[in-house]
Amino acid sequence: MVELVISDVDGVLTEGSIQIGPDGELFKTFDVKDGQGITSWLDDGGDFVIITGRESQIVEYRAAELGIEEVYQSVSDKLSKVENVANQKEVSLDNIAYIGDDISDLELLKAVGISCCPADAAPEVRDVCDYISGRNGGDRAVRDILDYLRYRKQSVLGVIPARYGSTRLPGKPLVDLAGKPMIQHVYERASQAELLDGIVVATDDKRILEAVEDIGGTAVMTDSDHSTGTDRVAAVAGEHGLDVTVNIQGDEPLIDPAIIDATIEALLNSTVGVATPISTIKDESLLNDENTVKVVRQTDGKALYFSRSLIPSKGNVGKTHKHIGLYAFKTDLLLEYVDMDSTLEAQEDLEQLRLLEHGYDIQTIQVDYDPKEVNVEADIERVERILEQ
Repeated sequence: MVELVISDVDGVLTEGSIQIGPDGELFKTFDVKDGQGITSWLDDGGDFVIITGRESQIVEYRAAELGIEEVYQSVSDKLSKVENVANQKEVSLDNIAYIGDDISDLELLKAVGISCCPADAAPEVRDVCDYISGRNGGDRAVRDILDYLRYRKQSVLGVIPARYGSTRLPGKPLVDLAGKPMIQHVYERASQAELLDGIVVATDDKRILEAVEDIGGTAVMTDSDHSTGTDRVAAVAGEHGLDVTVNIQGDEPLIDPAIIDATIEALLNSTVGVATPISTIKDESLLNDENTVKVVRQTDGKALYFSRSLIPSKGNVGKTHKHIGLYAFKTDLLLEYVDMDSTLEAQEDLEQLRLLEHGYDIQTIQVDYDPKEVNVEADIERVERILEQ
C-alpha cells in the first residue's frame, strides 16, 4: 500500500524547460490540473514530498501554495535523501511511490515499491517503471499517476469458496493431492499473490474450516444454501468491508499467483466493476467442450458474451478464447450482484451473465495460462503428476 509519494520537479511537475530572467531568476511552468491532483491526494490523507536536484524559489512557492510541507532541493543523492525521509516517517521503501523522468532517477526508481514516470521520460526510465502515464511531464502526468496510485491504495480481499457437497466429487476441497488437501494447495498459492491484503476461505463444512485453520489460514462458515460460489464470496465480503474482493476458485490447486495479481491490476486500472482473465484455446477438442466456457469481447477487452457453446460459431484454435474462473470485483458491485435476477444465467448456467444482462461491463485480461481444475476423479492423478514435477 502506498503511504508516501515523492516526486521530482523538472520533467515531472514541469515540462522540463527552464526560463531564466534578466537577473538570473528561474521560471518554471506548472500545470493547474497536477496541482488539483496533489491537493486532492493530500486532502484524502496522503503524503506528498518533493525532491529535486535543482534549487528554485518558485518550487518552494508552488509547494506552499499546494500545501506540500516537505521540499528538498539541491539534492545530489536522491536515494540517500529518500532513505532518510523514509526513516523519519517510519515508512518502508516498499510503501513509497516515486515519480521521476531521467537517468538520474534510475537508482531511486529501482529501490522504491512503485516507480512511475511521465510518457516522455527517458527510455531507460520507462523500462524500469511499474506505471507509465499517458501524459507528458508538466501536462497532467502527476495527476494521472496519483489517480493510478489512489486505486493501488484500495484494500483487496481474496476469498476462496469451498463447498463440501460437490455433485461430481463429494468432499472435493479435502481431496488429497500429493500429501495435502486441495484447499491447502489453493490457499498457499493464493498467499503468494502480492496484491492481496488478506485471504479467507468461505465454506459450509467444519472439516474444511479445520483443514484451513490447521495450516494457520483463515476460514469462516457460510450458509449451505448459497446457489453459486460468488454468492458465498459476497457473504464474506459484506462482513470484511474491503474495497476489492477477489473470487479465487477452490478447485484450482495450481492457480498462478501472478494471474491473481494481473486480474487485480486490470480492475484497478479500469473504470469497470469486475475483471476476469481469459486465455487462447490451444486444444481443438475444447472448442465444443461444454465444460470450457468461451468468451467474445470488444476491441477494448470488455466481454461481449460468455457461452458453453462455440462462440463465435466459426471460431478455431489460436483465435477463440476461453474463460478462466477468477474474478476481481469492486466490493460494492459484488454486493449488488447477489440481488440480481438473470434469465441468461439460468439458460447458460454461467453466473457472469448476470452482470452482462444488467448492463455491467466485465473487463477481460488475456493471460498465457492453462487452468487445471479438479472436478472428477480422473483430474486428481493428472494434477498430482504436475505437482510432483
